[in-house]
Amino acid sequence: MQEWLKELLGEAYTPQLEEALAAELARRFVNREELDAARTQAADWKKKAEQAQKTAEEQVAAVRFDAQLNTAIGKAGGRSEKAIRALLDLDGLRASSDRETAIAAALEQLEQENGYLFGGATPPPYAAGTGAAVQSGEPDEALRRAFGLGRV
Repeated sequence: MQEWLKELLGEAYTPQLEEALAAELARRFVNREELDAARTQAADWKKKAEQAQKTAEEQVAAVRFDAQLNTAIGKAGGRSEKAIRALLDLDGLRASSDRETAIAAALEQLEQENGYLFGGATPPPYAAGTGAAVQSGEPDEALRRAFGLGRV
């Protein structure tokens, strides 16, 4: 800085004047490197903010889709949301332009193919035991005979 300042001030130049001028310039102005670093940092923060906004919007959309699907499954009388979701094309439903209609159609088709997953159709009855006929009479009588006990 000395050369151009000496040239500009001529005989009025002093080292104290140079120090005062340098301090004042540093206080009022930023050098190019600091300015470029600040711009880069601002651009980075802007990118991060845009990415955070995008992520938040995706999460909100996912929650809305899940709520819409769960509501539709409930209205259709679904017995198990987890089982029904496993059989649906969730990505296709998310990408649909008219989700409500697409979800309703998918659930209707699934109900036709797997009616037991929905409240309208009854599941097959539970068939416990070996298939032996139930003996009539007093319930404890068969037990007594099995242990060789007579009537009490």
